[in-house]
Amino acid sequence: MLININSNSASKTISSQREEHAITTSTKDATTELVPSTWSQALHHFFLNDIGPPLVVLTISGFILTRCQLISTTPFSITELAIFASSILIWWIQEYFFHRVLLHSSFDWIGKSIHGTHHDKEYFHISIDPPALLLGWLFAAHFIIKAMLPQYHLCLSATIGYSLAGLVYEWSHYIVHTKVKPRIIPPTSPSYQQLSILERRIIQPIMTGYAKMRDNHIRHHLIDDRYWYAFSVTEMDDLFGTNPNVKDVKREIRKSRDGFQ
Repeated sequence: MLININSNSASKTISSQREEHAITTSTKDATTELVPSTWSQALHHFFLNDIGPPLVVLTISGFILTRCQLISTTPFSITELAIFASSILIWWIQEYFFHRVLLHSSFDWIGKSIHGTHHDKEYFHISIDPPALLLGWLFAAHFIIKAMLPQYHLCLSATIGYSLAGLVYEWSHYIVHTKVKPRIIPPTSPSYQQLSILERRIIQPIMTGYAKMRDNHIRHHLIDDRYWYAFSVTEMDDLFGTNPNVKDVKREIRKSRDGFQ
């Protein structure tokens, strides 16, 4: 399978797909759902209009506070740091395979049905999981981790890492389905020299990663949902062979539609 190489033509293709789809958003959807188009609108909706994410933030904060209260008896260690990092890695792997194997499974189940409904919607829409699912998943993971790591301080750190990765995913999946566009300033641009160190070292890399994530997910929704399953770490598609060349996929789709095999 050919691995996609980032190119100007591919980027222009994805950009045109994105803009064309935005223009064709139905009037009905526009009247029932206001999709954020600025960062402030997106942040306000995610953390203030919806109850799920704030509850997750409060729950994670509770885990962090509890762990801090145990520092006097169980100080941080290299082992604990490794467990924290491993729990984030486990989320990334689980995120990819859950999407690829279960949400796009060959067999029918409720998760596949719900995900199918998500795909049937216009690309730009509010996509936040319900509070019951967010908290249910978080606490189920916590109790599974607790069974595997009886030492409570290690369990807490693993839970914190896993749930933080989950919260980042929830925000990321939400933001790429909004109309908020990444603001990327090329290093060669005169405007780049006017940026603060914070903007150069942190904000701009985040924007670049966001743009890559957004384009990857747009491909999955608007070109072919058999590919581009990765999210938090888009390189997972490279690793597992689900990041083909965009032109090749489009050519395959055209041949299939024309009756060729």
